Amino acid sequence: MRYRYFTALLAFALAASPAHAKLTRLEIEKREVVADGQSFGNVGAYEKLTGRAWFEVDPAHKRNKTISDLNRAPVNDSGKVEFSADMVILKPVNMENGSRMLFLEVNNRGNKLTFSKMHDTPARANRNNPATVEDFGNGFLMRRGHVLAWIGWGADIQPGNDRLTVEFPLAMHEGKPGTGFILTTFSDRNFGGGNPTSLPLSGNSRIKPYPAVSSDKKEAKAQLYMVASDSPVPSGPEIPRGAPVPDEDWAFANCPDGWPGTPSASHICVKNGFLNNRNYHLLYVAAKPPVMALGYATTRDFISFLRHEIEDDSGNANPVAGVTHTLCQGISSSAMYLRDFTYQGFNVDEDNRKVCDGMHIHGAGVHKLYLNYRFAQPNAYSTQHRERFVPDTNFPRQYSVRVNPFLRFPDGILKRPVFDPKIIHTDTSSEYWQFRASLTGASEGATMDFSESRKIRRYLLSSLQHGGHKGDSPHRGIGTRQCVYLSNPVHPGPILRALVVALEQWVKDDVAPPAMRVPKIGDQTLVDPEALLLPSIPGLEYNARHNGSGDRNFGPRVRFNRGVVDLLLPEVIAPHKVLVPQVDEIGNEIAGIRHPFVEAPTATLLGWNTRTREFGGPDLCDMLGSMIPLPKTRAEADANSDPRPSLEELYGDHDGYVAKVTEAAMKLEQERLLLPEDVDRIVAEAEASDVLR
Repeated sequence: MRYRYFTALLAFALAASPAHAKLTRLEIEKREVVADGQSFGNVGAYEKLTGRAWFEVDPAHKRNKTISDLNRAPVNDSGKVEFSADMVILKPVNMENGSRMLFLEVNNRGNKLTFSKMHDTPARANRNNPATVEDFGNGFLMRRGHVLAWIGWGADIQPGNDRLTVEFPLAMHEGKPGTGFILTTFSDRNFGGGNPTSLPLSGNSRIKPYPAVSSDKKEAKAQLYMVASDSPVPSGPEIPRGAPVPDEDWAFANCPDGWPGTPSASHICVKNGFLNNRNYHLLYVAAKPPVMALGYATTRDFISFLRHEIEDDSGNANPVAGVTHTLCQGISSSAMYLRDFTYQGFNVDEDNRKVCDGMHIHGAGVHKLYLNYRFAQPNAYSTQHRERFVPDTNFPRQYSVRVNPFLRFPDGILKRPVFDPKIIHTDTSSEYWQFRASLTGASEGATMDFSESRKIRRYLLSSLQHGGHKGDSPHRGIGTRQCVYLSNPVHPGPILRALVVALEQWVKDDVAPPAMRVPKIGDQTLVDPEALLLPSIPGLEYNARHNGSGDRNFGPRVRFNRGVVDLLLPEVIAPHKVLVPQVDEIGNEIAGIRHPFVEAPTATLLGWNTRTREFGGPDLCDMLGSMIPLPKTRAEADANSDPRPSLEELYGDHDGYVAKVTEAAMKLEQERLLLPEDVDRIVAEAEASDVLR
């Protein structure tokens, strides 16, 4: 009787409580069995649900107070802000065979990346609308029985190619869409290897531009500057302004066939075409900013619905009711999203429930996302060569709480102990050079290593590069001529799979993951770029360039990684000293998790590459690494004055090479850093290679 009384009382209290932010409607527009009904391990077949989710949030609720400009969005009759997003769910046809684990990938510019990283799917696979056996690669996450889900969050994503899009309200001012000064940039990232005369103001046809208030440059108060590099020499946090482009040489116009084109408030036309060895900074008064940070609310409330609700307000059933744990994964910019999502307080919903139990944050370095701002630009990301105006490295940088030296109070990404997720943070070598990854664990003055929260495990994937698909042939970047050296082909999938399994065990069973494996100041494996002991490899140009960093002032309306940017080219308050991983006699990184193809190398594998002069060299070649093969024999090495050991000296013959790869793989398996199935794959790949044949 007492139990029934309290149950009834609780039900009444819940019914009487005010409605908070939530997913109000989930419409499944298409339901289909994938991969021809193939069984994924013992889980059985999977089905794909495609549709749209509708949401509403209360601007007055404390959990939404951090959403910039939410108070400027139109509201419905209930005082709530309404919005919607595309969604996709992959689930076992028979949910009883599943793991009851929800695995949500934060999409990257509307795209799904997890199949490339976790399933080894090749570049030719249909990653955005996977349907065939090939599209799902090795089926890793599905063989584990997880529900996979994606929800749109980027209000700047153009529809097309099955990208996930959203409909967000605009931030209004006195009944009209807001306006304000913004800075946008154009670089070889946007030119496709050519010299286009016209681009959308976003630089990319897949990204929505912020239109100028007028195609008249004077009315839009527009200025265009041109600069060889966004970095000074030597590398530092300052951003060169560049030289003004003469007014008669550019216009707000669409001119794909050449000057002068048709006036357009959403396009730029450059009379003689954009140059691959120049960056262009455009300042202008823009219009129509959406409330971008609602993109954090879509993830929060989509997960909460799938995790806790039986049906939506229209009576549509939750198709995956019964999941008990949630893992969230972000890759590259989406990893930056998860760092900021957690910092801004979105890992707890309005009913005080944790959202992501665990997170896999891959390839973010120390960066947070440029999202929770008026006129946010989440498509932009800072590298040594370009787009360094992005607010990405201001305090806090570490996960653990420290005293902010400028505001004099404690702050950190993990500052809500009850709701903070367990995090596995992985970076490749590229993130140390381009995304300032050393600052996630070392002091800004490079004097000490910080201790880490017990909820964090960080790992360097030694000598690997940021992107790429399994099986990619080494290449030289844009137009096959952007970078001096061939790209780094070693794929991180095997290590990432083992770490995701460790994250599952940590979340579900509280089994601690392997110890952190990162370079440190204390053991001299994290060093100044000038102190890198790189061997003198013939033809290798090294100039210690890296993406400099510092605390920066973006104006009085920016605090806590949100607000309104007034200083579009920010002032440096305090510089940081960025460090990089030290290398061995071959040039491969000493610390971190060394893939068997790094531990038993056939090449020097670097996380950085150098641009050709046509593309702004000798700056770094964005997110590509390098591969420089080892000499086969000592005679070949001596003939080329190559100080590195030869393949014959390292292994003797092909069988010796396979034995070394096998030894390295089995050691990682013992350390829970490779799965048995991946040991077999890696050994088979070594056996099939032509090394010393």
